[in-house]
Amino acid sequence: MELTTRLGYRAEIDGLRAIAVLSVLAFHYGAPLPGGFTGVDVFFVISGFLITQILAAEITAGTFSVIGFYDRRMRRILPALLTMLALVLLAGRFLLMPGDYATLATSTAGAAFGVSNFYFLNHTGYFDRAADFQPLLHTWSLAVEEQFYVVWPLLLLGLTRIGSRFALATILAVVVAIGCAASIAYFSVEPKTAFYMALPRAWELGLGALLAFLPALPRRIGELATVAGLVLVATGFHVISPEHFPGAPALLPCLGAALVIWPCARPTLSGRLLGLLAPIGLISYSLYLWHWPIWVLFRAYIGNRMPDHTQAIVIAAASIVISTASYRYVEQPFRKRRWSAPRTVATGFAGIMTLFCAAMYVESTDGLPQRIPSAGLAMRSLAVMWDWPCKEVAIDAIPGGYCVFGAPWKTAKHKTLIWGDSHAQHFAPVVDAINTDSERSFLVYAGCSAALGNGHDIFPVGAPQYPDYCRRLHANAMKLLRDDAAIDQVILTSNWIELPARIDGKDDPAAGVEAMRGALTKIVNEAAVPERRFVLVGTVPELPLSVVECAHQIHSTLLRAPCSATIQPADERLIRQKTDAIDAMFVEIAGKVPSVSAVIPAERLCRNDTCDITMDGEFLWRDKGHIRRNLSLQTRRDFAERIGLTAALADGRRDAAAQPGAAGTQTR
Repeated sequence: MELTTRLGYRAEIDGLRAIAVLSVLAFHYGAPLPGGFTGVDVFFVISGFLITQILAAEITAGTFSVIGFYDRRMRRILPALLTMLALVLLAGRFLLMPGDYATLATSTAGAAFGVSNFYFLNHTGYFDRAADFQPLLHTWSLAVEEQFYVVWPLLLLGLTRIGSRFALATILAVVVAIGCAASIAYFSVEPKTAFYMALPRAWELGLGALLAFLPALPRRIGELATVAGLVLVATGFHVISPEHFPGAPALLPCLGAALVIWPCARPTLSGRLLGLLAPIGLISYSLYLWHWPIWVLFRAYIGNRMPDHTQAIVIAAASIVISTASYRYVEQPFRKRRWSAPRTVATGFAGIMTLFCAAMYVESTDGLPQRIPSAGLAMRSLAVMWDWPCKEVAIDAIPGGYCVFGAPWKTAKHKTLIWGDSHAQHFAPVVDAINTDSERSFLVYAGCSAALGNGHDIFPVGAPQYPDYCRRLHANAMKLLRDDAAIDQVILTSNWIELPARIDGKDDPAAGVEAMRGALTKIVNEAAVPERRFVLVGTVPELPLSVVECAHQIHSTLLRAPCSATIQPADERLIRQKTDAIDAMFVEIAGKVPSVSAVIPAERLCRNDTCDITMDGEFLWRDKGHIRRNLSLQTRRDFAERIGLTAALADGRRDAAAQPGAAGTQTR
């Protein structure tokens, strides 16, 4: 019994591939196509159909073998993939700082073994290099496919024992429907995992597989199906946004692709027209492989700025030329079987292992830092610039472990709570540098802004649990302040500038500032005891990314375009505009409440149409919004003095010492 429709080349599928890869390229290169990335989902459906059709035909003919399947997969996938990975790893040697180069090496190893989706799931967070700067980010989709095909051939072999093509199609349809529903539900709980992992995406490949067992459509219905499918795919390109994907929106590109590639009894006009794009479809695999690393590495060359329109067009043309060469001289020669299947598989694994070892060598050396002069080593990676040792200590009053420095927390006579998000973490070394009280302990309570979690929330994309997390942190912080009267100093710091427009999802900055005012005033009122002082620390100036990147590599000998690590007048005005409303609110609170002081870094650092970004010969910023934690002790002291933090903390301690019944006496 024949399980699938007749095999044969279909130019319209390559035409659909062309549309898919061009949409991805357009999206990545900044074209106004917000859902262009869904071309990847079109690829998933196409892959599921073509691979399943071949497998089913072999199973029917009794010629299927696991090693034969992987022989074909390796000859199809590995030559172009390993070539791209090797050349990108080599290019990184001349373009990337050691931290970024080590990151590239680790992702190269993952991509070679088809597990890079796991790597990017765990390394595209807040403190990792932004996803836009990961040259191999796009390989996550290849990993999803390969993981699916580890399971699918044997699973399909088992399903064919059912014997009836109709029964097999029915079972697949039910499984695909359940998988789709489960993926949509899972997206609402773990959106990032739903995006990167194979299991939540398996229904998309399964949908393509299902088409291999459905009866061919009559020509007229097939004509309508192709047009309708293209409309659905195009609609997805224009209306889907990355913030709400995959979830239910994934149905648009997937169902659209399925309608286009559903076999027809006779060729259709729409199919023939779509087939005109087949030449681009033929190079689609190589074009997908090359377009993204070329873009990212060029951005590295120009200081991670966005290329202008002319540069984007040139990069796109270069990607197509390189991809054409890859298709002609790498893909095609290896598609012809020259060796036995076992020898091909063994050679493929040897190639993977060779690249893996090369990548692991680069990673083990932390990205070959010897390429960088000694003057630039302190800024060689984001991790190094964030390095500052701090002992994690359990606190009796609240769950979890926290960074504590200074005197032991339990026995300290005086205590300081540094409460905020990552800005609490970047200010901790600065506070430590100016501390002169040997009996004072400091607790870094970092996770959420103090303005959140007690009636006000923000809703970050991809983090549906964040509001509940902030509410728990806020409640625990207030409990700690109520229970421990030795806490005579509370430093409230955060990336305040991101909150006004996002708070409570209202997109109303003025209302957001007022909500923050109310939240912070409430904390001061509810946590007030006579000897306790509060210090509101404004956001440090948020620098243009190009300035930060230029400063980080200015001492290097890497291949980079000329750049300027200075703040221009227009930059200074924009920096101040971001902080002015919040800074004014802090000053107003401090003027009205005697126990509150305000420290305004932007006011002290930015003046006369520029901003101070270096001190004592050290560039201060780790990224555009965080101060380096590995600054020298003297630089940290000078920075604290410059922004007014030293004076604010000293004044607070003098005021507390003047109170009768000083720290240690709890007043309610």
